[in-house]
Amino acid sequence: MGLTTQSLTSFLSATTSACPLGYSTTSKQPKLAAPSSTTSLNLVSTRVRCSLKDEQSRSSFLMDRRDMLMGLGGLYGATGGMLAANADPLVPPDLVDKSACVRATENNIETKCPGTDLLNCCPEYQGKPVTVKNYDFPRTTLRVRKPAQKVANDPVYMNKYKMAVHKMKGLPDDHPWNYYQQAKVHCAFCNDAYHQENGVPLQVHNSWIFLPWHRYYLHFYERILGKLIDDETFALPYWNFDIKEGMTMPTIFLDKTSSIYNERRDMDHYPPVLLDYKYAYTDGDSGLEGDDLVQENLEYLRKAFKMGLPLPELFMGDRVRAGEVADATKSLGQLEAIHNGVHFWVGPKESPHIDMGSFATAARDSIFFCLHSNVDRLWDFYRRRRNYCIEFNDDDWLNSTFVFYDENKEIVKVQVKDSLDINNFCYTYEVSPAPWLDAVPKKKLKTKPKGQLVQVKEFGSEPRALDSVIRVLLTRPKKSRSKEEKEDQSEVLLIEGIEVTDSKEARFDVYVDAPIDSDRAGPDKGDFVGSFVRLPEAVKAMKEKVKKGQFKLGLTGALEENEIEDAEKIVLTLVPRVGNVTIGGVSILLFNNDVSCPYG
Repeated sequence: MGLTTQSLTSFLSATTSACPLGYSTTSKQPKLAAPSSTTSLNLVSTRVRCSLKDEQSRSSFLMDRRDMLMGLGGLYGATGGMLAANADPLVPPDLVDKSACVRATENNIETKCPGTDLLNCCPEYQGKPVTVKNYDFPRTTLRVRKPAQKVANDPVYMNKYKMAVHKMKGLPDDHPWNYYQQAKVHCAFCNDAYHQENGVPLQVHNSWIFLPWHRYYLHFYERILGKLIDDETFALPYWNFDIKEGMTMPTIFLDKTSSIYNERRDMDHYPPVLLDYKYAYTDGDSGLEGDDLVQENLEYLRKAFKMGLPLPELFMGDRVRAGEVADATKSLGQLEAIHNGVHFWVGPKESPHIDMGSFATAARDSIFFCLHSNVDRLWDFYRRRRNYCIEFNDDDWLNSTFVFYDENKEIVKVQVKDSLDINNFCYTYEVSPAPWLDAVPKKKLKTKPKGQLVQVKEFGSEPRALDSVIRVLLTRPKKSRSKEEKEDQSEVLLIEGIEVTDSKEARFDVYVDAPIDSDRAGPDKGDFVGSFVRLPEAVKAMKEKVKKGQFKLGLTGALEENEIEDAEKIVLTLVPRVGNVTIGGVSILLFNNDVSCPYG
């Protein structure tokens, strides 16, 4: 899609103002013309219980799936007595008490747009008498989510999609189905609008809650869109950014006349520019282009899966229980880190990065749901690789409960344990290639290092500002571990005492290598193992009570692939990309793997 110099200049002048695009007082967008109504939008009358055991529900392009009685029910039943019983699952907020939901906060938006309506994220029904029901999962025709670049060539589908969003935007401002009311759901649960009984914010990022909560959020959003066009087969597209053909911003979102267009994006990243998983605002991208960048992205995703298969918290995020703060003390998983990087890449460079660059506003852009459809697909792929074993045999995860406004105009409650089988939701994903599974690990050539060698020391006992590259020497718990030992335990890098001192966006990349002559390192950073990526945080008066954060990355695979398992110590390199970050300490520990789950 081309942009005129005039339109680009106009956009840039708006987004560099103190509060871009007139957001100081209102959150509305102008009304859009309706899509063409020439395409018939028929209600699918065939209603069947959604199950992939029913061969009539199958198609040759649907992802094969094991019987969930083996993958979920059988395992759950067999291990039911072994589940953790901490009795501290997250519980829904109080909807009847009006004071239980307050104005959300986000540091960049608060600074640049004081008084903006964007942070008034409480639902219209907050503080009113409401009835909360258990959700009755739909028993409908199977919905198939397809790649965004494929539906771009399907005018019938695109007209339905645009019509559904157009109707959603045309609903009364206070209607819970309204487009911007739906966006506020994400804001309320991500930016301190809701609090738990002890005053701690209720946060659905940076923990094991991230993937289940967003699966439900997508589901209800999708079902509401289908309801608006009387088509229960309607499914959201997914942005398959994990293949070369999908590593550009989906063109379906670039038509300025469309109801799914949003002008608050980084126009420098419009096609044919390739997505860079390692993008950071001020530091730009990885410096790679073309096939080299594609390969780097695929390798990043391959490593995220490899480190996370035996130890789910590395892929999905840390455990969080009732009364704990997810956005400060917990470690996000690497799938969420990659997802955060895509948020960076889509949103505008200029602070406050509205819309996609902030959790408070991200769901105001329809591309958000396309991104999250692929994140959900990758989680389902991960579960399939683990033979649908339960990631956390822990009641506090399985019984964590959320509330949503559903497609039947009812407030319903749902639990994590019911999100693990997507058959419950009656949707699936059209198969797309997974080239990252076969991405070839980069092996370092063992040559004499070029450039000056520098001495590397231990981190020390005092916190250090990550305002320049930090290189430290780390002692491993054990070298040359056997295959059996690696199957039992993962070697994990633990970075503690992380503080984003201004609560804004932050990113740093992590590399490991073997030392030269026991305590020296050359100019090469070593092997990339992952990134800490965080969008702007909420800022509350209680923030000074919150502990500093931590971050975990698996090292077993990196040490194997780079043939440095026999090293007693490794060189850790932390590369700051954006943000004001302080690190409290680093160490390497052994974490017990989920040995009950066969994976491959």
